[in-house]
Amino acid sequence: MSDDDRRIQERARRFVDEELIPLEVETELSGGKLSEDVREKHHHMAIELGLWAMNMPEELGGGGLPMFQQVLVSEQIGRVTNGLGWCVHTPPAWAPDVVSQEQLERWILPTIRGERQECYAITEEGAGSDVDAIQATARRDGDEYVLNGRKWHVTSFGSADYLFFQGKVEGGPNAGSHAMFFVDKATPGVRELRSPAYSHTYPDTHPLVAFEDVRVPAGNLIGEEGDGLGFTYEWFRYERLMIAARCCGAPAASAAPRCSCRASRSVRRRSWPAARW
Repeated sequence: MSDDDRRIQERARRFVDEELIPLEVETELSGGKLSEDVREKHHHMAIELGLWAMNMPEELGGGGLPMFQQVLVSEQIGRVTNGLGWCVHTPPAWAPDVVSQEQLERWILPTIRGERQECYAITEEGAGSDVDAIQATARRDGDEYVLNGRKWHVTSFGSADYLFFQGKVEGGPNAGSHAMFFVDKATPGVRELRSPAYSHTYPDTHPLVAFEDVRVPAGNLIGEEGDGLGFTYEWFRYERLMIAARCCGAPAASAAPRCSCRASRSVRRRSWPAARW
């Protein structure tokens, strides 16, 4: 590990130790739902510390961290319950290379700045790891696409304001191929069905979501018809790596002492302005 690697690791560790772990009991007892003030504080601190959008290019406003440093950060985040750790968010790093300029400015750049948040509507009842087995459809109708399907376990739906929807093209020369779309959550026809209970306290839920004749402009198509599966695999490869890193952090947390003087923590926290981290 280089000195730079250790600096980013220590920055993430301090954030977890000083800001997140002291709230774990409260978070567990509240089902992951903390006050909006606390959530906003953690959100802004993650941005100030360069942990939000750490995987996005620096020229677009992201952290620009290499993959190894992202793993180091994710390992530290894994030491704390999901109800707190998900304030560190990683938008889709594959997107800037494939989206249009309009899509970049409307969805991706605001997400990097922390002004918007996405979620993925991909998994279905009969299609988990085998993404090619999805039944959701996307049908071209003039200057629009009509989207239909039911998606399971749409993580972050509760906090997101737009979705990546994946369906199979209906009709035309690319029938049966995958296509991915930007869909604003407020679009008519997007409906939350129910939110299954989970064994952890992730606050933003993993609901089942219906897409019922959802109409989006053709300009919401990402790339070309047939590209959708490649984008999903790119996201899966990245996210599974970060999940593994968080899992490595979890047993380290359970083995470490979890209690220290709360007053001492408060003093240390006040003496470390975010700008110095």
